[in-house]
Amino acid sequence: MNYQVTWQGGEVPVRTASIYPSPYRAQEKMEYVQFPWRKAARLRVRSKIPVESAVIRPMSAGVDVRVADGALELELDRPVKLSLEINGSAENNLLILPEEGMGGPAPEGANVVFFPAGVHTADLLTIDRDDTVVYLDEGAYVHGKLTLSHCDRVTVCGYGVLSMERYPYESRPVYARCIDAVGCRDLVIRDVTIMDSNDWSLRVMGCEDVLVDNVKIFGCRGNSDGVDVCGSRRVTVQNVFTRVWDDSLVVKALDTGDVEDVTFRRCTLWNDFARPMEVGVELRADRVRRVRFEDIDVLHMPTGYPVMGIHHGDRAVVSDVTFENIRIEDAPGAQLFDLRITPSYWNRDTKMGCIRDVAFRDIRVLGAPGLTQLMSDSRVEGWDDEHDIRGVAVENIDLCGRTPASVKALGIRATPFARTVTVTPHPALKPVSPVETQVRVAKEFSLRPDGLYEGAVEIALRSLAETPVEKEVWLRLSPETDGGRDPAPERVLLGPDEERVLSYPLALAPGKYLAAVQSRDPEVQYSWAYFRLDWDLARGGERCFADYWGESAGFVRAKAEDGALVLESPVLREAGGSLVLYAARPVPCARGEAVFSVEETDYGRSPAILNGARGLEAAPQMRCPLEVTMVFRAQPKTEIGAHTVESGGDGTARVPLAALGVPEGAREFWLEIEARTPALAGRRCPMTLFRSPSPQTSAHMFCRCTLENGEECK
Repeated sequence: MNYQVTWQGGEVPVRTASIYPSPYRAQEKMEYVQFPWRKAARLRVRSKIPVESAVIRPMSAGVDVRVADGALELELDRPVKLSLEINGSAENNLLILPEEGMGGPAPEGANVVFFPAGVHTADLLTIDRDDTVVYLDEGAYVHGKLTLSHCDRVTVCGYGVLSMERYPYESRPVYARCIDAVGCRDLVIRDVTIMDSNDWSLRVMGCEDVLVDNVKIFGCRGNSDGVDVCGSRRVTVQNVFTRVWDDSLVVKALDTGDVEDVTFRRCTLWNDFARPMEVGVELRADRVRRVRFEDIDVLHMPTGYPVMGIHHGDRAVVSDVTFENIRIEDAPGAQLFDLRITPSYWNRDTKMGCIRDVAFRDIRVLGAPGLTQLMSDSRVEGWDDEHDIRGVAVENIDLCGRTPASVKALGIRATPFARTVTVTPHPALKPVSPVETQVRVAKEFSLRPDGLYEGAVEIALRSLAETPVEKEVWLRLSPETDGGRDPAPERVLLGPDEERVLSYPLALAPGKYLAAVQSRDPEVQYSWAYFRLDWDLARGGERCFADYWGESAGFVRAKAEDGALVLESPVLREAGGSLVLYAARPVPCARGEAVFSVEETDYGRSPAILNGARGLEAAPQMRCPLEVTMVFRAQPKTEIGAHTVESGGDGTARVPLAALGVPEGAREFWLEIEARTPALAGRRCPMTLFRSPSPQTSAHMFCRCTLENGEECK
């Protein structure tokens, strides 16, 4: 343990919860304390890690922290959920959970299922009797799944923990969702802590009159949503804290009736990967209406997903959805909101619905504080004339102290089937004066004798302000391991309607690239350019193996000669080393398919790029490779062959092109080469040449290789 905590003269036990933080190399432990709060007092925290600075989140709590006599001190005048973070990072944080009702008597009665302090194995516990209380006493740690099945007036409470840590992913068909309430009425779930759920943490499905209050949720697995309200009516979710790897607060409908009168309020959210607030996907009902998200703090969401979203492809008419009084802290590259109607992998209905009357009101982007990188454009995208989006009202938006006064100033991409989108500025803030930007290839890339491409990219900036402004910008090039570090930020002075151009000469290896403008200033508009550089194997060339964190397995040289691929690499001289070659015949990229997605897409530093209805478009709403593959139908739609070359000999190998599935006479094919060595065993991300995380299932980043002679593959 890093922390030692005292409260009102006594030491507080420090506990841990499993988390899976970016950059997703391994599960880790987050420390937290939970203790009774009855009156204002001073909390003292000692850290084994030397503390240079500290911050308390959410910032809206207004709690200050100071260093005194080598300890951290903060005054707690009310029971508020806080994250204490040291040295400018969310790593090694301490979660502070004071509980006003903790320490009270346990309920009594014939219909009480009681778990006293201690460790318990419940496995599958089903409650199907009315008027039942399930009580997890303070200090109780229960392994298992709790199902509430078609019962009324049931309460789940207490300050104990319900955990699924013992149940592996393979048991998900049975052990999914720590608390699963189905078909219940007059249900209360409060005070408990949910740990490491194998799938969604708490589902309320087909229920009526439900209160979820003061629940703490920690999730570290894929699909570890916080609270999912599915096809239910009159549901209130309040005072909830989530730190989960998937979505936090979700509304869905799974053919258990309409969704009506659902309110999420006074919640604190931390998403290590996905979305804080989401309506959709899977809206299989006639109506989803009167849904409110209000008074919510978003502490961290590092991957650039939408903070607030409605994603729809089923039959429901979605209406009267409000996001109000939302405060957003550390969310680099995120979309403020994303509203979209489109078919998707998760849809089951045979017809599509529409979206009506959505309000975003009193939204504050605080930053960390301030932006660390630009937010992605928000989007309002209907499908066609019948399945469209109408009545989107955006009011009182605060972007780090400035307010947008128009759709353009807020950076909303509204398609033709998005109607009546309005932006009303905050009356007390200075309006945003956008700086328009354009990223473009200024000098076409040409191949050098050493196998690299040489060219130039430029950023053009134009200010729409009436007075001179100075802005700091820089170029971000992805993949970062191929393009090197970002050039140093430059300060640019712009007069009214003046254009300035910044040029960046580049020398790049073959592959796919995204060049984008970056800034910490919300007035600078985000823009990007995508380009592809083919690998001319007739000339040959050298490429380095490197992953996102800079780990390297050396290089590979490759050249096509006499119907074979000749390889040279130190990996082939290393005991236990091998190269895996993935190859395929090129196929066209259809509408909706991804053309670009790299490790930085996972981590919020670069969006995916897809072949949209109007050409290439950024897709910040999709991040992980699995979703890119499923939702954007990423390539390939072709057979991918894998060929392994084992180490041994002089570090060279000759692989017939026919062994890679490349037919005689072909002029081009897709190729990716993965280095495998004992030192790299067990890594989450393979050491690949052209960035396909799972080359045979999500292979949208294969490099196009060209050969002399032969006919072009169609």
